Amino acid sequence: MNVEKVCNLFLNSDEYFNEKNIVNSTRFNKDGRYDQYCHVNNYVKKCETNEHRIAAMSTYLFMELEGERNEDYGKYFLMWLSDKLFKIVKDKDKDKENSITLNEAYDQYLKNNIGNFDYWHLLWHIRGLKDANLRNMHELYKLLMYICKTIADYKRNGANNKNLRQKSVDCLNQYRNLYNNLPKCNSYLHLLDKLKKIYDDFRENAIKKDIDKKNNIANRLQELTTPNKTNSYFASAFDKFDFKNSECVQLNSKTEQKQTQSSSTQVEKKEKAEVKSDDQMLSQSPTQLSEPKQIEKTNHQVEFTEDNGQTNETRQSTSTTRELTNGSNNIESDQGNELQNSPTDVTEMISEIGSSGDIFNEHKIIVFSVIAIAVPVILAVMYKFLAPVWRKKMKKIKMKKIINLCDEKKTKEEAANTFIEKNQSE
Repeated sequence: MNVEKVCNLFLNSDEYFNEKNIVNSTRFNKDGRYDQYCHVNNYVKKCETNEHRIAAMSTYLFMELEGERNEDYGKYFLMWLSDKLFKIVKDKDKDKENSITLNEAYDQYLKNNIGNFDYWHLLWHIRGLKDANLRNMHELYKLLMYICKTIADYKRNGANNKNLRQKSVDCLNQYRNLYNNLPKCNSYLHLLDKLKKIYDDFRENAIKKDIDKKNNIANRLQELTTPNKTNSYFASAFDKFDFKNSECVQLNSKTEQKQTQSSSTQVEKKEKAEVKSDDQMLSQSPTQLSEPKQIEKTNHQVEFTEDNGQTNETRQSTSTTRELTNGSNNIESDQGNELQNSPTDVTEMISEIGSSGDIFNEHKIIVFSVIAIAVPVILAVMYKFLAPVWRKKMKKIKMKKIINLCDEKKTKEEAANTFIEKNQSE
């Protein structure tokens, strides 16, 4: 089995879960592959709860990956299992999410939900990995998923698809996040190196296939480097997993203390900021309130611009960064978006304000245009409807004149006839 098939197993299994880590029971029951690994109750195998379904799926994955034979696949399997257990712990016992180990989480939430085949004791060759911090393993699985999605996208859509660069950048950001926050002891660095090796092998193979360089794969698939651009593997002379050694324990205690102090400080700062902001809102002038403020930037994040094929390193906003609050070996992705006003944005804002002064002129032109069109139309309407009425009136006036003339003529004729008759009689 190659890495691509391993990735497909994880990606396909994750499709059964929703955002709340709940397995789709309808799809699960229709599948049928997991029934034989279900929890046994009264001699009947049946997956009735979400934990039953997760346990059955974990057994199926273990069997497919042959985790008892292949150490690397066994490590990746435990990352997958840690991801699912971490979400259960986060939902049911949030106070333990930063300190609980993989082994403790398994005993508490999954052990009693496993079917007849118990794979836990078969992982004896990597048994030390069970003592890893659950949150750290969850974060390592996130990097594995970013890598698997990048490989799957490349295989499915080819080297020239638009999403490839962004998926590569996701890998780089998560890798740097892990490098910055994982304890620098061999056990964790070995796992980080293993995931980097999967990505590096995939990248080198893709570059070799891009013979004519037309897809620019070397640039579109980013190298996994540290924030200071170091491209290297860091685990030295790894022998076995030991998360209880002095180096890991000291680093974990320092991390826990530092994060506890940081958490309390942030609460105090937040309370002071809320009080201060009320006073500032009253004292600031409208001009001051409208000025854009640059947010303090922390932690490296890489973004890319498709136009020039270059990657740009920016700093992330602390207000949108997810805090890393690991109790013993705690990390969490701290990616956010930088908020700032670019010159282009300011120019656009000014142009919008300036253009409002031309509104009257624009409307004046429109009014004149409407009048120029409306006058002929109105005159035409008036002519059409009023002309007949006017003609009728004129006809009546003419008729009256004619009648009057006829009457006058008739009167004159009668007077003349009377005069003639009178003369003749005399």
